[in-house]
This record gives sequence, structure tokens and C-alpha cells, in this order.
Amino acid sequence: MGVQKCINGLLLIHFLFMVIMTPLIDIGYILTWYANNENGDAPLSFKIPHFAVFFILFEHLLVWPLCIANFYGIFKGKSWVKKTCLIYGVGATTAMAAILSEMIRSSGASSTLSSIYLPFLGFALISTLNGLVPHC
Repeated sequence: MGVQKCINGLLLIHFLFMVIMTPLIDIGYILTWYANNENGDAPLSFKIPHFAVFFILFEHLLVWPLCIANFYGIFKGKSWVKKTCLIYGVGATTAMAAILSEMIRSSGASSTLSSIYLPFLGFALISTLNGLVPHC
């Protein structure tokens, strides 16, 4: 029971961060992508793959509302939070696996950038396992 409360507390902090920061970060990515496609002469370091734009839209249509629901569910102790954590975890793990594999395959991504994305994969896996463990 104490481990479950610790995991829920960790996920609560993660979901609060995601609720606040996701729109702010993704607006920057979308504006950068739009500027690159509009002008076509942006620096190479600002090039965003087209599939990343799909993941940003996926994040706003499915993942961000699930973060809001998970934050509320964990904060209020709702019974349905395990199901929404599982849905969030599977979706976020899939997206992070694609993004990290592209970063590892390409030579343009630094190891610092990969180390920034790895904790998000970790939280997605923790959320998936939290959804799979039966309620105590």
C-alpha cells in the first residue's frame, strides 16, 4: 500500500508537469514546423520530422486530456484512474519509442536530447505498470 501511494505521488507530479508544460512546448514545435514549411530556409537544427507533428497532434487529442484526467483521478482518489493510466502509458510509450528510435538512428540528435526524453519513457512505463497492477 505504501509503494502504491509513492507511485501515485510520483505520477501526480508528472501529470501536473505534463498538464502545464505540454501546451507550451508543443506550440513552439508547431510554430517552428510551420515557419520551416512556409519559408523553407530555416536552419537544419530546427527541422522537425513530419511524423513528429502527428505525435504533437496525437498528444493534444489523446494524451493531454488523459494527463488532466489522471491528475484529477489521482488527486481525488478515483477508482477509474488505473484504466486511464494504462491508456496514457501505452500511448505515451508508443510515441516515445518512435521518437527515441528516430533520434538514435539519426546523427543529428545529441546524447543530451536523448537523456531528456528517457525520463518521459520511464514515466510512461511506470504509468502502464500502474494500470496493470490490480487495485489493492
